[in-house]
Amino acid sequence: MAEERMYTTTQLALAARELREAAGAEEQTVNTAEAIEMLDDEIRLLRERGFSDERIAALFTGFDIEVSPEQISQHAPPNL
Repeated sequence: MAEERMYTTTQLALAARELREAAGAEEQTVNTAEAIEMLDDEIRLLRERGFSDERIAALFTGFDIEVSPEQISQHAPPNL
C-alpha cells in the first residue's frame, strides 16, 4: 500500500489564504481572545519549552498582534 502523504501546517495555512484570495473572499478578522485560542497549540508548545506568558506576549508583537501576558493566561488553556 502506498504511503500516505503528509502536509505541514504551514502548507495548509498558505493554501487556505491563497484559496480564500482566489475566491475573492474578504479577509477574516478575530478579536484578541479568538486569536489566542486559535494559537493555543503554539502557546502550549512555547510554555512546554519554558517560555513565560510575558515572553510569549513579546513574541506576538513581532507579528503586530497586541496581546498581554494576562490575556494569554486568561484565554490559553494551561499546560497539564
